[in-house]
Amino acid sequence: MNNSKFAIEGAALKNEMVNRQPFLQEREGELIAILDAIRTVQGSKAWSTLKTEVFDGLVERLTKDLQTEAKKETPDGLKLNRLAGQLKWAERYSDLSKLELEFRLELTNIRTQLYGKTEKTG
Repeated sequence: MNNSKFAIEGAALKNEMVNRQPFLQEREGELIAILDAIRTVQGSKAWSTLKTEVFDGLVERLTKDLQTEAKKETPDGLKLNRLAGQLKWAERYSDLSKLELEFRLELTNIRTQLYGKTEKTG
């Protein structure tokens, strides 16, 4: 069996990974900026007001609306899809600590790819 094809593909994969490094470094910088922004927003009075007035209870209301629509004898598929999308959005953005965790995990993964080991993010 001729393994030269595998050797060539392996070299091509190494080159591809090396070429990804600038993208990963750029994304690392973006994630650090995003995490700093989230921390700043979380500590602000404006976020406290938004959370109280807009986001508190939103996930629960959307979950209830989704369940109510799904239990109907003839549920409206478009409404179910709309509610599911709104729920996904609300779950992601109404709790900044969960959003921060998502970005932290991405940053950890990128740093693992860049540096070969997990570094403390932040």
